Amino acid sequence: KSATDEKSIQRVESVSLGQPKQSSDMRNVQIRYQKPATAFQHPNAGVMLTSLHWILNTLTKVAEQHRTTTIHHSQRTKLRLLEMYNGAGAHTIPLAKSMVLSEIVAVELDERLVNACRNNCRLNNCMKGEASDQDQTLVEVFKGDAAEWAAKTLRCIRKKTRLSNDSALMNASNNGANNYNEFDILLVDPPRQGLDATVSEMAIKGTFSQLIYISCGRRALIRDLKLLCTDFDLVDVAVIDLFPGTDAVETLIHLKRKNC
Repeated sequence: KSATDEKSIQRVESVSLGQPKQSSDMRNVQIRYQKPATAFQHPNAGVMLTSLHWILNTLTKVAEQHRTTTIHHSQRTKLRLLEMYNGAGAHTIPLAKSMVLSEIVAVELDERLVNACRNNCRLNNCMKGEASDQDQTLVEVFKGDAAEWAAKTLRCIRKKTRLSNDSALMNASNNGANNYNEFDILLVDPPRQGLDATVSEMAIKGTFSQLIYISCGRRALIRDLKLLCTDFDLVDVAVIDLFPGTDAVETLIHLKRKNC
């Protein structure tokens, strides 16, 4: 292992976060963020921040709509998010600090980025089980392949379906399996080749009512949307110019489950 692999790049960013109660109100929150110097990072910092603000604004609106519809019910007033391909936590940490979610479960395959994301959670005091303020949005980071995680989720869904007529067995099967189930929002930021078919199937068959898709591969995005839009409606889309003078763009998609 080279010495370069041990080095890291550190940034301290001041990010404007939408307040949960009123999305037009903004507050500046300092985010501490480190990543391995040799790991992938977004090639255009300006686009990355523009994308981040779009995601924050979208989830703030979703959270407010959810809060107004559940305020007189016994349901959770905050939403639970599953993030796949989370990298070192460039989206994860600001989303946690925004306080619009109850919990974030993040899944990343690259061990360097998993360790970096966990470290960033500690730097920003939002690591589940370690944070001093347990009332804030907490993050749990898992090392794993998105397709394998999706396959486990689908197995849990099939098992739950088989046991649905037996409440005792249902309660036993749900014990400790919540990592794979009961999410409200799916956030994906896959590589250029897009989503594995198993991840798309999980999105459709899972409990997700909202899906945020960050894409740098247009052809893969078209393929994935043809499948996802059988069960989801397109709510919003933003296309951001990655490099002026080229055909490279980043596409941000907000999908909502039909009849939800």
